[in-house]
Amino acid sequence: MRSAAPAARLAALAALAAALAAPLACRRESATSASSSPSASAAAPPSASASALPRPPSPRLTDPRWRRAAGEDPLEHARLAEAEGAAGLLAALEDGGDIADAALRALPYADDADLALGPLAERAAAAPAASLPPLLDALLGVAGRPPRPREPLDPDGARAAAAILLELSGRRDLPPEQRAVAISAARALAERGLVDPRRIPADLDPAPPDAGAGGGQAPRP
Repeated sequence: MRSAAPAARLAALAALAAALAAPLACRRESATSASSSPSASAAAPPSASASALPRPPSPRLTDPRWRRAAGEDPLEHARLAEAEGAAGLLAALEDGGDIADAALRALPYADDADLALGPLAERAAAAPAASLPPLLDALLGVAGRPPRPREPLDPDGARAAAAILLELSGRRDLPPEQRAVAISAARALAERGLVDPRRIPADLDPAPPDAGAGGGQAPRP
């Protein structure tokens, strides 16, 4: 009877070990199945090669209207602006190159060009100095248009543009000719009451004439 006790104890221990190992095996099996499930593979990020696909050529490159507007003819710019409107011209800026240049030249001719003030100013604020001239020219062209007898199309965008132009006009790291265009555009928006004209820099303005110039020649030393 005594010899049977150790055997029974060993059998009980073996049964307990098997019971403890069973949940661990189940966990390993469930983890393996989860990692190979379709949902896990679907959650994986796309490969770099999939996100680096080349962008197809823009259909505007072969559009006769855009090809004609690529020149310097203001009439073609006006025709393109009438056909595309501000929204179409702004969308074309994503094409870059000659298409973007044509869109910027056409924007001041669009009937709803004021809608472009905010987006153009945001682009100008983020652009390097080398890319600023056509953006500033477009902003000046839109801001300097004669007032229209209607409600403002995008007053918030126009105010945001005025603030950005005020900032650009005071940037001493920009070439003076670029600052001069930004100052002119800011003053055009100041005439609409969108910015305080006293805040616009005047350091590029011509110097006032000498006091003695009004009464003849100044005395020579």
